[in-house]
Amino acid sequence: MSDVHPDSPAAQKAALRERLRVRLEGIAPQEAAAASRQIAARLLALPEIAGARRIFTCLSFGSEVDTWELVDRLQAAGKELFVPRADPRDRELHVHPYPCPLRTLSFGLQQPPRGTPEVAREAIDGTLDAVLVLGLGFDRRGYRLGYGSGYFDRFLAGRPFPAIGLAFAAQLEAELPAEAHDIAMTAIVTEAEIVRPRRPR
Repeated sequence: MSDVHPDSPAAQKAALRERLRVRLEGIAPQEAAAASRQIAARLLALPEIAGARRIFTCLSFGSEVDTWELVDRLQAAGKELFVPRADPRDRELHVHPYPCPLRTLSFGLQQPPRGTPEVAREAIDGTLDAVLVLGLGFDRRGYRLGYGSGYFDRFLAGRPFPAIGLAFAAQLEAELPAEAHDIAMTAIVTEAEIVRPRRPR
């Protein structure tokens, strides 16, 4: 018998994850590719990114907004890039300069292997200018629904730099269930619009 109450935020999030995953996987590849290019163009014009020198970005997998072409465009624009490694040993997100070696995890995500050069934890705040975040869903208050591991919420808590969500318009909800530990994005970029939540992060 589950200890999770069916009306709790955790139960609501679990149901939403399944619904959003199906919706995300239902976007046609050609449509997703075109939308990803539009998102990249909008993002590159965003003041937080135009003025940033060092950017930490998710590497997409599966049906997510494609960040691989975006990475190339950011590098062409002279940005210094960093990518994440989620480590189950300490449940922390580690920051690695990119390009670097990558390994493919069982579910398809690529990330640097443990032991790859990384930014020291105490130097992260002074190194990064902006973070680009993927997820299953976002809402107009800036909240994100990830895959349930909490790595990004723990990583972003108390950070000084802006967090920009990248999502297809189909991933945008009016409101997601939020808990005290959930961190709102500074902005969310879709192919249709840029959402700037009224409440600060």
